[in-house]
Amino acid sequence: MMKYQVVVLRQLKGFGQFVTESRDEANTYEFGEGDERPIIFGEKLKAVERRTIMRKVREVLHVNCWLTTHKKGGDGGISGLCMSCPACVLFGGTYAPKKGSGAGPKNVVEMRRAFYTCAFPFQGGGIRDVTFNAVDERTGQTGQALGTNQIIEPRDFIDVVTVEADNENWTKLLLWGIEHSDRYGANTRIYGEIHNEVLGVVVDTRLRIAAIDLARKGSGEGVKTHLAADKLDLKAMSCPDSEIDGIITDLAKDEAVQDLARRKNSVDASVDEYFTKTAEKLHLKPAMTKKNNKDVFTDRTPGERLAFLTSKEKRSHYDLAREIEKANFAEPQDEEEEEEVK
Repeated sequence: MMKYQVVVLRQLKGFGQFVTESRDEANTYEFGEGDERPIIFGEKLKAVERRTIMRKVREVLHVNCWLTTHKKGGDGGISGLCMSCPACVLFGGTYAPKKGSGAGPKNVVEMRRAFYTCAFPFQGGGIRDVTFNAVDERTGQTGQALGTNQIIEPRDFIDVVTVEADNENWTKLLLWGIEHSDRYGANTRIYGEIHNEVLGVVVDTRLRIAAIDLARKGSGEGVKTHLAADKLDLKAMSCPDSEIDGIITDLAKDEAVQDLARRKNSVDASVDEYFTKTAEKLHLKPAMTKKNNKDVFTDRTPGERLAFLTSKEKRSHYDLAREIEKANFAEPQDEEEEEEVK
């Protein structure tokens, strides 16, 4: 398994608001005495870039995969993820069926392949408080201040995102998502415009660089000079729009996606209702038998049920996941990102 360390220059063009939900103060790290710098937590960056990639995957593969808020008993599982597409393999996730599983596995857990830490700025300071208020629509006059935002002034951040994979296309998928994301943090209507530039990728069997060290090099050019001096090859890599559809289609056939889809299908096939609806959609009639004076399915185990669902027409695990999806899960009406991510 190779480690692809993507070096990203994130240029804040304007003001940004990067805070945690529990408090309204900017997230900071002290590099040294008197050198406190604002930082962007990796989970905040990942949330945006994951959604960007998921939108593209839905467009190309027509999967029912959404990063939704947790709704008790929701049909889409714990967080609305399909758990059978390239985006779910890249970022990981969990799934458990609404109806409760039968004799088979109860849930699916997939670990991520893309790892974020933090984006660190090249310089300190630049944190200020700004007040905001409402404007009377008729008079044009401002009223009493409504509150205060702690914001970050424009600056450059350096970031390193690591992808663990044996197929370079997983890294290209992430690159496309990074380069096509541009609004981060809270209040993205007015804050958080970031232009991302991928400086290159360091490929090795182990981790060789960290963003917190690169932030001490002063600039993007300083980072390149440092890596060259350390004899670390900063490999050029890109994923243009002309290639992304083909890359996503190829990744849908990848062994990792097929394996995740198989595990997801095993969970769904264990649920009698999902099994019945999928069989009906595929024009199949499951065999029944009597047990304690009740009709029960002859095929009881997940393996038997999956074999039955593919008995009439051979399908890959990924293709069967799409059939189960269409038969059982309605597509959400609204996308999740209407709610701003802080």
